[in-house]
Amino acid sequence: MAQGLAGLKVIELGGGVSAAYAGKLMADLGAEVVKIEPPGGEPGRLCPPFRAGAPDPEGSGTFLYLNTNKRSLVLDLARPEERAGLDELARRADLLIHNLSRKEMAAQGIEFERLSALNPRLVLLSVTPFGLTGPYRDYVGNDLVLVHGGGWGWICPGPGTDPARPPLKPFGHHGVLQAGIHGALAALAMHYGTLHGAPGEHVDCSIQEVQTGYLGRAILDYSYLGKIDSRLSARKFAPAGFYQTADSQIVIVCVEEDQWQRVAALMGNPAWTRRPEFATRELRGENFRAFNPLVEAWTRQWNTEALYLKCQEHKIGSGPVFRYEQLLGFEHLKARGFATPLDHPRAGRLILPGAPYALTQPWWKLRRAAPLLGEAQAERERLLGGGTPAAAAAAPALPAALRPGAGQPPLPLAGVRVLDFTWVWAGPYCTMYLANLGAEVIKVESASRLDHARRVKVYPQGMEGSINRSGYFNEWNQGKKSLGLSLSDPKGIELVKRLVPSCDVVMSNFATGVMERLGLGHEELHRINPQLVVAAISGYGQTGPWKNFTAYGSAVVPLSGVSASTGYPDDNGLAQEVGIAYGDNNAGIYAAYAIVAALVARKRQGGGQYIDISMWESMIATGFDGWMNYALGNPPYPTMGNRDPAVAPHNLYRCVGEDTWLALACETEEQWQALCSVMGRALGGMMGQPGLAGDPRFRDRAARKANEDALDALIGAWCAGQERWALTHTLQAAGVPAFPSLSAKDLVENEHLKARNYFTRLSHAEVGVRTHVGIPWRLTRRRNGVRTPAPLFGADTDEVARLAGLDEAEIAALRARKVLQ
Repeated sequence: MAQGLAGLKVIELGGGVSAAYAGKLMADLGAEVVKIEPPGGEPGRLCPPFRAGAPDPEGSGTFLYLNTNKRSLVLDLARPEERAGLDELARRADLLIHNLSRKEMAAQGIEFERLSALNPRLVLLSVTPFGLTGPYRDYVGNDLVLVHGGGWGWICPGPGTDPARPPLKPFGHHGVLQAGIHGALAALAMHYGTLHGAPGEHVDCSIQEVQTGYLGRAILDYSYLGKIDSRLSARKFAPAGFYQTADSQIVIVCVEEDQWQRVAALMGNPAWTRRPEFATRELRGENFRAFNPLVEAWTRQWNTEALYLKCQEHKIGSGPVFRYEQLLGFEHLKARGFATPLDHPRAGRLILPGAPYALTQPWWKLRRAAPLLGEAQAERERLLGGGTPAAAAAAPALPAALRPGAGQPPLPLAGVRVLDFTWVWAGPYCTMYLANLGAEVIKVESASRLDHARRVKVYPQGMEGSINRSGYFNEWNQGKKSLGLSLSDPKGIELVKRLVPSCDVVMSNFATGVMERLGLGHEELHRINPQLVVAAISGYGQTGPWKNFTAYGSAVVPLSGVSASTGYPDDNGLAQEVGIAYGDNNAGIYAAYAIVAALVARKRQGGGQYIDISMWESMIATGFDGWMNYALGNPPYPTMGNRDPAVAPHNLYRCVGEDTWLALACETEEQWQALCSVMGRALGGMMGQPGLAGDPRFRDRAARKANEDALDALIGAWCAGQERWALTHTLQAAGVPAFPSLSAKDLVENEHLKARNYFTRLSHAEVGVRTHVGIPWRLTRRRNGVRTPAPLFGADTDEVARLAGLDEAEIAALRARKVLQ
């Protein structure tokens, strides 16, 4: 069986994580990805971990993970004749993916209109720190700078942090990696459009905007309530967070009141659980400083694994803090075949994380290890001179109305109909992005079992709450329609089955087995419509011994190993939260990508697909750093705050003002010398050049890392007297990655995000105009921006019922029976 993206031709340029991960997502599903590298190799080859810590450009754990199934072709794009080779590749490619700066794009001939003249169906994906437009378009940034510059760091690790401690970056490359997934989703969707005869597109993806787009409640609390969330805030509800056990830590999450009652029963219902200040989930959150120690007095009596299994027995969301060395031993992951062995000619046999989604049509496969530098040079002539792009092979000639310059083409998923059985965050995050790409998304919801998101108490100040006024729902359901339908009545299920033949996608994120019990399992749906793409998100996947365990987005993060290395370096290795229910949006964006990949495969090959997204597995795939470190035989990474395993300086530094911080990192020698120059000018040579640059403690990257405490003290003393924005602009003008750690208020008021029209401010029928997150990419040819606000409950019920073939009398009868709502 051909892999789903077999025949798709992709060019990848740049270095590091974002573009490489976008390319990996396509390569692992069968695309031919040609990675263009400079003569010395791309920078990601020198990114740790390495076996025994010894740098080896063919042995980087980061590179080995991010570049499976690719071919490496060396081209020196500083030379015009080599750029001609890139043009030949572009003529035959479907997508070109890169994370180059604007300056680098110009120097290497990466200009959309020029490339589009060579190949009208080419899709160009540009993943850059702040996007290619706006005041910060030429600013530089790495994961540290962008996680803080996008607002995630500001709310991490979570409520109750010591005010003396800085905001925190989650361990790993999450910010830039998420940009790779979001960018891959948009680019592949644009390719899907070309398969229907539309021209190509330039996707300008901003890493900062990707971060801002998944801050949970932070933007909403500011927009609706005027509150500024931070790591110092009270909790939204409790129990929710890390609790110490006899041997480790565990997350316990009680979203619903009945879950807390089950926890209290396990404790023996002590008298303190009935105190009035703990009467509701919100009150427990407000009083978490009094509440949590009482819970922890109980959890400390338990071994972590025993408590985890006991909680799961009682359907209580929980997750132990696992380390990567533990993950390979779990029977559940073994039963699902997650860990994947792969032989590399230099690194030997490695066990890599498996797919972030399981597919019944088994397209995902590690066919080839990451390439040696220039491995494909022997095939240079074939790669530069032959083949037809998949879009040209599968699509008719461009109609005159859709040729470049002939007007605005439709969004790529226009005409795709999605039946959306999702709720809370993970599933709605997925379907929101499908709607952003043009799909018609019909959200199926019931008044008797209302989406929890409609019940989250984020209502506009001075406005009484209602099911249509929660900012939480209104954020993640923009662009959708609402069908009010009782699924407990057979007539409701019958109506769903009448809709299925006209649908392309069915998406759900109920607990494992719910859709089957409703009579809407994937086998039944495919019986009705064999071309359907069916996707389901669950905590642990649809198979395996733990498939029925309860999971929430915040609880799968510690399960994946990410939390074990997230924390402060002076805190005895204590694991910390990551500030958001990260498992939710992470699984959601993978689901959206897999759905689009299945639509592409269906268009080119025919056939449906069933996609099983495990929140746990997708989180492990994202937090690959610690896994690869273990796979290479190294000891676990310690908690290191905002520091990096290899780079220094790489930290947050206090600036003038209350709780005001600047993220700063120097990954290259050029950036280090630029920092020395700026500090030297500011301090008249006392601490800068020649002093700092000439200090033997900081002579090279290894020395700076070895003397990081001293280096941080010097930079910290210098930053303490500086205003954060003035210092940011000065450092960026010199080419130093630096940016403030921003709050939701900072982001909403930011000049750059305003210039890029990032935030959405559409008029909603009940809450009026509110600020919501927007779309983290800009398109050159197609429309930009969210199309419609979130729907009122049941706003589109009659319209959707007519799509199912019901007449007015049938609609009236089902409304009277309360099937239609």
